[in-house]
Amino acid sequence: MSALRGQGPDTVEARARGLWVLWFVAGALIALAAIPVYLGNRVVEAQNHINEVLQPASNASSRLSLLQSRQMARFEGFVLSGGDVSFRLAYSGAISEEDTEYARLSVLSQDLDLEVRERLAELSAASARWHLENQRVLIVSEPLERAAALSGSQAMFASLQRGTDLLDGAIQSAVREGQRRMARARELQLRITIVLALLALGATFMVGRVGNRLKGLTREAQARRREAVRSRREMDALLEATGDGVLGIDLDGRCISLNRAGVELLGYTDRDVRERDFHDTFHAVRSDGSERSREDSRVLQALRAGNAADSDGVDVFRRRDGTLLPVKWAQRPLIDGTELRGSVLSFTDMTEVQLTEEALREAIRQREDVVSIVSHDLRNPLGVVFGATDILLELPLDETGRRRQAEIIGRAAHRMSNLIEDLLDVARIQDGALVVRRALENLPQILDEAAELFREQAERKGIALEVAVHGDGLRARVDRDRLLQALANLLDNSVRLTPEGGRVTLEAEGLGDQVAIRVRDTGPGIEPEALSHVFDRYWQKEDGTRGSTGLGLTIVKGVVEAHGGAVSVVSKLGEGATFTLLFPATVPEASLGPRT
Repeated sequence: MSALRGQGPDTVEARARGLWVLWFVAGALIALAAIPVYLGNRVVEAQNHINEVLQPASNASSRLSLLQSRQMARFEGFVLSGGDVSFRLAYSGAISEEDTEYARLSVLSQDLDLEVRERLAELSAASARWHLENQRVLIVSEPLERAAALSGSQAMFASLQRGTDLLDGAIQSAVREGQRRMARARELQLRITIVLALLALGATFMVGRVGNRLKGLTREAQARRREAVRSRREMDALLEATGDGVLGIDLDGRCISLNRAGVELLGYTDRDVRERDFHDTFHAVRSDGSERSREDSRVLQALRAGNAADSDGVDVFRRRDGTLLPVKWAQRPLIDGTELRGSVLSFTDMTEVQLTEEALREAIRQREDVVSIVSHDLRNPLGVVFGATDILLELPLDETGRRRQAEIIGRAAHRMSNLIEDLLDVARIQDGALVVRRALENLPQILDEAAELFREQAERKGIALEVAVHGDGLRARVDRDRLLQALANLLDNSVRLTPEGGRVTLEAEGLGDQVAIRVRDTGPGIEPEALSHVFDRYWQKEDGTRGSTGLGLTIVKGVVEAHGGAVSVVSKLGEGATFTLLFPATVPEASLGPRT
């Protein structure tokens, strides 16, 4: 509540509205993801029930009626032919076909309603009685007895056909009901899809309204995001152009071939891999280094079953040198005509993809750092400008008061300009586009000029600011402005952090073909664990204070390296720190680049 008291009602209302919009959008997204899947599953289940149960049951019922008609025709042929043995043999041999259909219907009826199961049971019993009577006539009856039995068999057959029709009618009724259920599910799916589409449009409209209010703050973030997407697409195109490894495996799990890309990725030649066991050679280790058993290998499981398979995310193969290669693989059966011979395993090197994902995460982190810098370090001088402007507009000041407020505005604007220039310099350094224009310069003169920039600040704190040059005529090919920028950043830190009565020394000396410039101070020093981070972008001590943007030392490092030099720091807690800049004493003309 205390945090909200300092905010206006519009801000509180905007936050509440934004939170509500986020909940609304989250609900819409969840609904868009879950409900169509659920309804689609219902439609699929209904369609599968028709295709896998109802339609096969209907077909089996029709085949059963046809088989019974054929059996009746064979029985009549046997009786009318006076006992032709061929009819009896055909009749007896075809009984198993009916049994097969009854068995199929019995299995399918388990997923049908009670009426179908009852009709099937009655029909099966009637069919058994009919065949029993017919078999007795076919085997042991006399000619007169056969003729008398024909009418009885025909009557039983007619009853059997009626039972078959009833069974088929019950199945067809179930088919129609299944079709109606599927149609209702599809209609419900269509209606809910329309509602969800409208919901999505509403969510999009709300997000658009909120996005318009934040457009000014997110413009830079959107530009970075577009650049990241473009970089990702370019990387994907490069990966697609790279050949995949292809490995042939026989039914015993032995390698039979390896293509050129696979040779480059795994380090084995095609001759080397032949007859090697695939699992033991390439796939026996997981990405975390643990052993993978043969029973857990999806490649061997698919190989034994003759199925296709794909890796579940990123897997690893072991190279010849023992290192692990991150891959995505796809396995397909190797079929020669109709005979399964093994499988073909294609795999893609995922190393660059993983590096790209890490680069994207780093780009996002850098974007967040820049937004944090801008939101924090620009807010303070901007507040000073607003305050001084309000005073100028609202208070009746004399000439001295107006000048003072104008000077305040100028200093704040200068501070913001410096911050923006630092951000641009860091971006240039990151992109390798920092330009230095070298010329043969007198280093003692540059050191004196840099020290004079902080002389007044040092005197106010009672700090001794000294310049020491070891050697005469110390000169080097450097960019004067960039070197002053680097020295100013180092001196600013030293003077700001050194306590009263301390000392800051700026010195230079020749070291053969190099020139060393050092900035020493008697400040608090740097913790050992922090020494490796002081030149990182946006890095600051995690001590609850914020004295700078964390860009100064990054710029120092970029300027020195752009000259072909190196920067280092040594420090002990309580004894201060020493930053050393090493520059080449001379630079060949061919390496200087254009002078603009």
